[in-house]
Amino acid sequence: MIYVINNFNLTLCGIFFLIFSFFISNGQTLSGPEVTQKMFAATKDIKTLIYRMKKIERIKGEMTTQVSFVKLIREPFKVYTKQEYPNDGLEVLFKEGDNSALINPNGFPWLNLKLDPHGNRMRKEQHHTIHNAGYDHVVSILEHLFTKYNAEIHSLTSLESTIWNSKPCWKVEFQNPNFKYSKYTVGPNETVNSIADKYKLSSYMILEVNKSINDYDDITEGQIITIPNDYSPKMSLMIDKEIMVPLVMKVYDDKGLYEHYEFSDIKINPTITDAEFTEEYPDYGF
Repeated sequence: MIYVINNFNLTLCGIFFLIFSFFISNGQTLSGPEVTQKMFAATKDIKTLIYRMKKIERIKGEMTTQVSFVKLIREPFKVYTKQEYPNDGLEVLFKEGDNSALINPNGFPWLNLKLDPHGNRMRKEQHHTIHNAGYDHVVSILEHLFTKYNAEIHSLTSLESTIWNSKPCWKVEFQNPNFKYSKYTVGPNETVNSIADKYKLSSYMILEVNKSINDYDDITEGQIITIPNDYSPKMSLMIDKEIMVPLVMKVYDDKGLYEHYEFSDIKINPTITDAEFTEEYPDYGF
């Protein structure tokens, strides 16, 4: 009888051990910051990337949607995009070191255009530039926030296991109660873009809260403007558990949803030839 009880106890111990091992092996003991750090590492291992992106951004108070196919090489940076909605067939080709991006509007004026990637024509109704394609931009913002709020990062970050688009994901949310707007005195040679880059902010958000600023170069030394102290008061990511890269990124400001990005058909480190970043490539319409 004693043997049976001891054997039963041993069996229970074995079951508990297996359950404990299951949770450990499936990452259930990870924290939000730990999952995010793993995401940082996974994105930095990317050399080439192909994906489809649904982009939803708030422009002049209205949520606008765009869907594009994207392929890129991280170093040296090269990117090709083909819009599927709303301007079906519009293509953009850009390579690091070039002063302009090549545009096939697939419509009027029926000619290829060369435009400044930071200029107003390419930035029109866009939160970001072509340089921000891929994951590096959002990772740099999150890394900055994680460093800035390192002492309290565990209390600011939550984690849950979920499913998105039939894929097991980690849902990581970063809540930032420190977010606020403050006055800023423009320094010599500064632009809205350089200020945003310096403090890891959204340049479009700076324009949005300063109604007197007409474009990204429309500021002068000594001018007092309003800027946020951080990129966002809340960010939410759906991170694919298998490949550990974001499938969904949502960014909020003090008014609500500011930008929403969904990644699908992701291919990490596929073979992409240099010819695919030339206007002569036969699959393109330039």
